[in-house]
Amino acid sequence: MESKNQRNKLLVVACIQLLSLGVPVTSYAQPRYETAIAAPSMIAPSQTADAWAATATAFKLAGSDRVCNVKINWLQRTDADSYKVYRDGEPIETVTGDTFDDYDLPTGTYTYHVEGYRNGKMTARSESQQVTTFVASSKPTDIYDNFNGKYLARTDRDTRGFKIGDTYFDYRIFHTEKETSGQKVKGWLLTESYSATGKKGSWSEPRELAFYPGVKFEGIGFKYNEKTGKVVLTAHYEDGEGYSAAKIYLAQITPHGDVEVGTMARPLGHESRDQSVFVDDDGTAYLLSATRMNRDVNIYRLDETWTRPVELVNTVFIDQHRETPTIIKQDGTYYFFSSKASGWYPSQAMYSSATQLGGTWTPLTEIGNNSTFGAQVNYIADYGTERQTFGLGSYHWGAQCHHKDPNGNFARISVLSFNHSYASMDYYSYLEFDDKYGIIPVQNGKRLTQDATATAIYASGQEESGIACLTDGADMNSSASFKGGECPFSIVIDLKKEARISEVNISTHLVNGSETAYKYTLEGSKDGKNYTLLVDGSDNWMTGFQILRFDDTTPYRYLRMNVSDVVNVHNGNRAMWAEGIYEINVLGGMN
Repeated sequence: MESKNQRNKLLVVACIQLLSLGVPVTSYAQPRYETAIAAPSMIAPSQTADAWAATATAFKLAGSDRVCNVKINWLQRTDADSYKVYRDGEPIETVTGDTFDDYDLPTGTYTYHVEGYRNGKMTARSESQQVTTFVASSKPTDIYDNFNGKYLARTDRDTRGFKIGDTYFDYRIFHTEKETSGQKVKGWLLTESYSATGKKGSWSEPRELAFYPGVKFEGIGFKYNEKTGKVVLTAHYEDGEGYSAAKIYLAQITPHGDVEVGTMARPLGHESRDQSVFVDDDGTAYLLSATRMNRDVNIYRLDETWTRPVELVNTVFIDQHRETPTIIKQDGTYYFFSSKASGWYPSQAMYSSATQLGGTWTPLTEIGNNSTFGAQVNYIADYGTERQTFGLGSYHWGAQCHHKDPNGNFARISVLSFNHSYASMDYYSYLEFDDKYGIIPVQNGKRLTQDATATAIYASGQEESGIACLTDGADMNSSASFKGGECPFSIVIDLKKEARISEVNISTHLVNGSETAYKYTLEGSKDGKNYTLLVDGSDNWMTGFQILRFDDTTPYRYLRMNVSDVVNVHNGNRAMWAEGIYEINVLGGMN
């Protein structure tokens, strides 16, 4: 049997390979733009009496081998206007947002908690969480670039496929053209390859298992069922090119054997589109299925073969329009993650938790940022033999957008943390995959805007200072955002000291169906008077989340974003009604 680390690395690699081949890994129909009911990222005291918690995640800075920094996250509250962060019982900082970075810690274990304050009076104390800093292994690791989905470094020990007994098996299903009865027919081809080592260059020629002409498969996944010794293929299945059939495809494959189709129909009569399979601790598998035109999510228990739904366990998130449902279990709690129906464009990820799949789930809560860092939620995998870590893979569908992203389609992986039914999710520039330590997040510099201030300069020449929402770290869909009102306008960030800037992340408002692109320039200055052009975004078509990287080591104290227009990417019309900038996050190093 292959190790958990191998299996989950393979999940990431397989999904990226499918994307590169143009194979859909999640199901979408015609671009759909439906209004979902957004849960606020701020929560009321009544909701948090025994659930408000903080997470603490160790990370390292680019160029260092010491995982000696900690990112603390929490959910903002309606009864707090500021938050005091504590390390080992001692206050270290007071902030107004929902995150804080603690840097340059000695190797050791630390305990963090957060207190909420309103008008100077404490209103809440979070559940605490421990975190351990360490020095990363000297062994080579896989280094993944979250900007474009490419690997900066790969180890030669990686294998692919499922290790069953002493043999590795690799299964693929892809859209192709095949000659049948003297005619070329388009359809989906399912193949099997095997290898003694699972490494590149050792695989047998693919063996055809099945061919399905004139149909469509989406949301494809493979899982190994230890009880049966067979590999299960799951997919959203359509009889033709449309989306009206809304069926589930479940089949099991015997290694070196045949395919046995268990289900090629609507599960228990319910339509099914976006779907995934979750396997519980006891080996029982459950099908998660977006149903009723993606309005609701059904949870079905599958039989022992994992190929037939036998019971509708629960219908959840009714009329919430959630897609790409996925579940993970951590410390006895089930966590559900999904994206919003938004065609190929990014959307706000949301999650919920429950102690039983058939029980009551908490209200959907925002996680990550308003655009899931420019992507859509899809899968979760855990890594690490001695330190368990979690990565949430979300797809950036750049090749499908009206204005294509040159980087195309790829998985952007966020780092998940859990504590007392609370989940947090962060973007890091790079990820290292270490067999022992799991995912090691790598941030492209310190968060320079942690102590920065922002000032807006309007078209009239009027200035407005102290715009805290742009630098407080809070960038959920329901977080406060800045609106210029009319173009042009500028935003000046004062970093307080000169700094070498390595990366800037800009989070902008999204209205599904009227996604907007900001036309802008980004400039740097030492004195706040004389500016140098750093980025010309006057032809930008990226929506929701922008990653701007810099090689220039010139130190700057001030950054100025000059916005010339806000444009609907679908029709090119000005869309100031949909504007809003949540966050300008600047990373780098102080001089």
